Amino acid sequence: MNNSYKQSLYAGVVRIVANVLMVGAVFLAMRQAAQFSTWPSEAVFCAWFFGITIPVWGAAFVLTRRIRRHFPAEFESLVELPRRGPQLVRWRVLDDAARMAPAR
Repeated sequence: MNNSYKQSLYAGVVRIVANVLMVGAVFLAMRQAAQFSTWPSEAVFCAWFFGITIPVWGAAFVLTRRIRRHFPAEFESLVELPRRGPQLVRWRVLDDAARMAPAR
């Protein structure tokens, strides 16, 4: 299996799971807003919805970054940079014709 394939597959699964959890957060927030009678329903909905979705998308962002580091795609490498530590960099190799062309 190619790292590019694994990277796109796992990152796609993370995004799908995050979206499903977000839909579940909408339903849970609506249910909780309907049950609380002492607070305004909009405040309860926002508290539950954002209380769930912000951590979910934060975790999805962190997981996607870890996936990109663990499975570098084609033309990507994990390089140790001075004072920055290991960084994922993209590189490109020019063919001989492009390198020998005169600059304009």
